[in-house]
Amino acid sequence: MTNPMLDKTWAACVDRLKDSVNSRSFWEALEATSAVTVEGDILVIGLAPEDYNRASHITHSATLHTVNTVVSTVFGQQLKLQVIEGNTVADWEAHKEREAKALAMRRESLTPRPAVATTPGNTWEALYEQMSRLFAQTPNRSFAQGKARFANEALYIVLDAMNRLYPNPPDDASERSLHRVLERIANTSEIPAPVLAFELERLRAWNAATTDAEQVEATE
Repeated sequence: MTNPMLDKTWAACVDRLKDSVNSRSFWEALEATSAVTVEGDILVIGLAPEDYNRASHITHSATLHTVNTVVSTVFGQQLKLQVIEGNTVADWEAHKEREAKALAMRRESLTPRPAVATTPGNTWEALYEQMSRLFAQTPNRSFAQGKARFANEALYIVLDAMNRLYPNPPDDASERSLHRVLERIANTSEIPAPVLAFELERLRAWNAATTDAEQVEATE
């Protein structure tokens, strides 16, 4: 399907969905989307980063079944909708890469680990030291893109470690330890710690949403 045809077909879906679901927030979210690609049985639509907070209005359990039904009817094939942050095929490829990395991390977290304090990331202190080693091993770390790749990898490692070290709700000691690790990443990547903390929260929310979606699919 060519892009103009994809755009036209998605526009038809939007019109039909606005007739099917009586929700202004849902309509506004749909109007902010653009079709990206069809891959297998997945229709990928995108939202610009500043609009991505609208995605939940489309993917909410109360509306997603209707969305998938309308999409499958209009496209003439069984499709499931996937909403991503971004509007290009490159954004979709980056989304799949992040999803694969998160899945690998979840699988790794299920693998029994030796209960020893020397395991990387098994204590806050070990995690703190691991950030220094990771930066030292990062290619082109003196370049901006090298620092960005280090920070990206570091946040995934911190996310995985938080499953073991960060209680819910967090205590004061855990908050201070996480802050110290983020400061270490900030100092080496030259990215402000609050920005890193914000991206970590976004990553945690995305990881939780992905896990919930996988659990729903497993029960269907």
